[in-house]
Amino acid sequence: MRLFTLTIIAVLLLMLQGINQVEAQTTGSSKSGNSSVLSQGDLAYRDLKFSQAAAYYESYLKGHPSDSHAVQVKLADCYWQMRDYPQALRVYQALYPNGKGTSSLQEQFRIGELYARSNNYAKATQWLEGNSGYKGKASSYTPNLLTMMRQDSAAWKVGYLNMNTQYREFSPLVIDSVLLFSSNRPLVTKKKAFGWDGEYYSRLWKAPVSALKTVGIAPPASQNQTKKNKDITVRKLAGVYEGSDTKATPHTLSSLTNNVYVKATGSYIGTPIEGISSLSYNAGGISADKDGQIYFSSNYPKPDKQGVNRIRLMEGHFKGNTIENIKALPFGDANTYSVMHPAVNPEGTILVFSSDKQGGQGQWDLYYSRRENNQQPWTTPFAMPGTINTAGNEVFPNITSNGYLYYSSDGKAGLGGLDIYRIKLFDALAGIGEPEHLSYPLNSSSDDFGWTQSKDGKQIYFTSDRVSSEDNIYTAQFDEEGARQAALARQPRKLEGFVLDRQTMEPIAGATVFLNNDCDKKVYITKTNEKGKYSYPVTESCDIVLLGADKGYSKDCLAMQTKFDKTSDEFVQKAPHDLLLDRYTQDFKWKVSDIHYDFDKWNIRADARPILDSLVDILKAYPIKVELGSHTDSRGSFAYNDRLSQRRAESAVAYIVSKGIDPSRITAKGYGEHQLLNKCADGVPCSEEAHQANRRTEVKVLIGQSSDQPEGFDPRQYRAGQVLDATQLPAGFFDKCK
Repeated sequence: MRLFTLTIIAVLLLMLQGINQVEAQTTGSSKSGNSSVLSQGDLAYRDLKFSQAAAYYESYLKGHPSDSHAVQVKLADCYWQMRDYPQALRVYQALYPNGKGTSSLQEQFRIGELYARSNNYAKATQWLEGNSGYKGKASSYTPNLLTMMRQDSAAWKVGYLNMNTQYREFSPLVIDSVLLFSSNRPLVTKKKAFGWDGEYYSRLWKAPVSALKTVGIAPPASQNQTKKNKDITVRKLAGVYEGSDTKATPHTLSSLTNNVYVKATGSYIGTPIEGISSLSYNAGGISADKDGQIYFSSNYPKPDKQGVNRIRLMEGHFKGNTIENIKALPFGDANTYSVMHPAVNPEGTILVFSSDKQGGQGQWDLYYSRRENNQQPWTTPFAMPGTINTAGNEVFPNITSNGYLYYSSDGKAGLGGLDIYRIKLFDALAGIGEPEHLSYPLNSSSDDFGWTQSKDGKQIYFTSDRVSSEDNIYTAQFDEEGARQAALARQPRKLEGFVLDRQTMEPIAGATVFLNNDCDKKVYITKTNEKGKYSYPVTESCDIVLLGADKGYSKDCLAMQTKFDKTSDEFVQKAPHDLLLDRYTQDFKWKVSDIHYDFDKWNIRADARPILDSLVDILKAYPIKVELGSHTDSRGSFAYNDRLSQRRAESAVAYIVSKGIDPSRITAKGYGEHQLLNKCADGVPCSEEAHQANRRTEVKVLIGQSSDQPEGFDPRQYRAGQVLDATQLPAGFFDKCK
């Protein structure tokens, strides 16, 4: 009776006895022979001997390719239950070649998981979409989110341990100088196998940490992951856990299906833990408090009336290599539901475990029980509040000495299969906070579970079936330099520069900067801030052209290459030089405000001098020639207004010339009332404010910087964040920049 682990393995003897028997029965391809094969397969399937059932069904389907749907459904289930994922996907693809069709929600989840395990996330999303319990999981299979889940990969170094064998090792627990774990290694020369997948039952083991060494990141070639007999090779296939219960074999069925035996081969690193030989079937999933009180999962000794052996929690005291005073905890029910995968805090006052009790959110949910001290009985368990439990499976919890709850789930956003998450224990108990997904390579597209760490957090172990679907124990080390590099890689990179007035070197706020990207042939738009600064995100190394423009200015540009280096601690790349725009292009006109004259006078008042001084500064900064025009309102005769405006213009020009400006660079022009800005002509009643609008002084550039803006082009029409094709801009817009 396997209860939780993740490995599925078909055994050589199974193949010899099961497959050879099937082939013998199918010789001649007779109708009665095929019927017998199907009956044998159904008996094995009902008996939960999935490895034998699969062999019978495969043989039957060879002679009945057109009458296969019901058999294929059971065959796919056999491979799924054995965690033979490649074969399960093969059969499901044959069942539903054109999409979901008549598939059940359970099958859709399985197929989505199988595609995720093979890194085909697009297909996985298609199969998970529409399954309401897995919306979050399906939505996480996007390139951006998958990249985010892998962004800390450089922070961790994962190693394959030399303790692993061709059998399955899983659910480690490090206690000081020893590592406890579960394994289905055969204990004697010949032992009756577990019909579920043809393997031996899982038991508890112990190995000294000093004997553990990393041997790369995957099983070495010298470790044969198969059991051999003659020329038949049987793959070791790993799953995550036997989340379902194991059905005992009724005599009437077992008499019709063959028993399979496994042999202990070679030597192992580690020794079996003693004291549990009286327990039937599986034992595994270990946790212990600081006083040596140990908790683990085991099957009930007898099946219920339906022949189902459920799973319960046991406790005892671990001393040396023996568990003493073993007794069952008052959780679970031999007739209705199971409890498994215990996790206890160091003080022995909080116990977290997984259960398939009815009324939960998913298939297996996390529950907890509390007590004031380790001398008191455990209280009635409660389901974990908050967002921990999902429509999927929450299994393999572990409570670390630094106050975190680690567990695995296949119902949350992740990389596929079971992924490991963590949350502060007391946040989990209070139902607050969101579990943190551990990034690649701690998690993978396969099943990852069974996290444990030493008190100081430096020794980390976990289980994964990432190589050939094989359950193995891995070690993980936090790499500070790798973490620094990962943090650097997450930092956004950007390009910055400034747009300035060429003559005054003052910043130009609100200028438009066009970035022509040679990599994707797109033009990106941004605006300068009040300091004249622009900024663009940098996501790749690329040749670009930057062009700055603003209304009333000529444009300026530069060509450069962006440099995208995730390992650099320089997050900002500076443009090689500022974009300098020339203002006062020919025919550019602006109004000079607040130049006041006394009534019927044209001399320059004291309060007008600062305004004219600013014009002097412009003329000194810019090599331009201008016309200073004076305008009146309509009151008075045309002749009078012409003379008055001309005298006022000449008076202003004289003041400017007196400040050192060459008189050839500025011309006085009186326009009188000939260029009114509104309807306030002679005889039209207007307010004083309306007349004031016509009394103005304007400066017009007669000879200035030649404008290089296309006619009618206004760079201010573009907004920050726009992305354009170059064809959407005037022809030759970037020509002078290249």
